[in-house]
Amino acid sequence: MKITFIRIILFIITLITINGCERDDICIDEITPHLVIKFYNNDDQTLLKKFTQLSVKIIGVENDSINFSSNDSILIPLKVTEDITQFIITLDSDKNTFNRDTLTVVYNREDVFVGRSCGFKTIFNNANYTLQTGSENWILDTETITQTIDNETAAHVKIFH
Repeated sequence: MKITFIRIILFIITLITINGCERDDICIDEITPHLVIKFYNNDDQTLLKKFTQLSVKIIGVENDSINFSSNDSILIPLKVTEDITQFIITLDSDKNTFNRDTLTVVYNREDVFVGRSCGFKTIFNNANYTLQTGSENWILDTETITQTIDNETAAHVKIFH
């Protein structure tokens, strides 16, 4: 009788322990999206135009430079703690002559709860893109595709060069 009682107690403790464990929380949902930029030929604005070497520096963030090579689009992060992000975009960053332009993105942040495993993500609404103009610009123009940055499935802004 005493052994049966001990077995029942052990069974109950085991059952409570197993049920007390949580399932693994793996985030499979979308997270805070990056800004997607597509590069187009300024002479024929329907054609994508690849760059050879490109570097993007986020102004106000130390040692945060992203390098890209031979592509016609890039994904870059926006600041989730501020309503503005400025980028210095350098064409042919592997050469001694630098072609630098500054792109400013101003937006309204909206934090959205995704789920227990992912937490919150930030959506950027009412995004406006401004190019600092000058005589030496390699970026000749920009075109807004969408003012809402809520995913990375399509481009948000076009850059003509």
